[in-house]
Amino acid sequence: MAFKILVTSQKGGVGKSTVAANLSAFLSCQLGMRTTLIDWDPHGSSSNWLRRAPNVGVLVQHLTLPIEMGGNRPVFEARMHLRRAVQGHDIVVADLTWTDALAGELMFEFDMVLVPTSVSEIELAATSGFLSRHRWVFDSAITKSPALLVCPTRVLSEQLNSNIFTRQRFPVSFMLAPPILESQSARDMYEQGYLMDLPDACGESFLSFAQAVVAAKDIRMSSQAQDQLQNAVKTRLVSKTLTSGERQLDKLVATPARPTPSVLATTPPSAAYSILSRHRQRKAQESLTEAKSVVSMAIPDFLKRFTRQNTAKM
Repeated sequence: MAFKILVTSQKGGVGKSTVAANLSAFLSCQLGMRTTLIDWDPHGSSSNWLRRAPNVGVLVQHLTLPIEMGGNRPVFEARMHLRRAVQGHDIVVADLTWTDALAGELMFEFDMVLVPTSVSEIELAATSGFLSRHRWVFDSAITKSPALLVCPTRVLSEQLNSNIFTRQRFPVSFMLAPPILESQSARDMYEQGYLMDLPDACGESFLSFAQAVVAAKDIRMSSQAQDQLQNAVKTRLVSKTLTSGERQLDKLVATPARPTPSVLATTPPSAAYSILSRHRQRKAQESLTEAKSVVSMAIPDFLKRFTRQNTAKM
């Protein structure tokens, strides 16, 4: 089954289309995944980027949603587009500018939601408001919620040491992706190439970001597989008497020797801003050995503090 990623924000100019296009290219070119990009943005920025830049094997679809009709019609159309897109593909990345005319239940169709944001106070306030209005989606106790990644984008080097995420209160638990640095070279790449090919700090920051998204995907898929196995055992318990072999399987699933909960499950509310554990550990080590390098500053001090706190708990 294809893994579905929604890249969305209510704000323009935060790098949403840049993230969608370049993440799709990375997944297809670097990882060899059969990737589809669905561009629901009327301007078609992400789809134009992929169609005019060198072909990296991404299937590009620029589609429209009847948002002006409101109600359930946009969600119905989106589900239909997704149902077609997942056939024969490993990853579907959707680019969508969110509006209040869309029903929040659309997010349940995705395994992961990426919300790009700059680190300015006004942008973070808008992002916080967006997440607050859809808190019920990410905290749902009835339906499996999508994993939420907040993605700092267009970050200037002088902003790397900012404590903005500790001052800004976000209403839901989330994973914080590595920041993508601002660069003129990134703007020059529009429709010409991809951020993963840039030989500068911006290119390296994007690679760190993309690798963290892949790590989050793997964690999510592992969690889903475990849930499916547990549900299968529960079904057998109800439907028939277990054989000796099934009893053994049920015992292993019900009482694992060393449980491995997801990052979101293990992140306490006070540390909701911590980055993916794998990325935290690796970048913290790099920051010690490459302190004079610009790239080694890719994690701000406030994230390093969370790294040390969470590493100590492991």
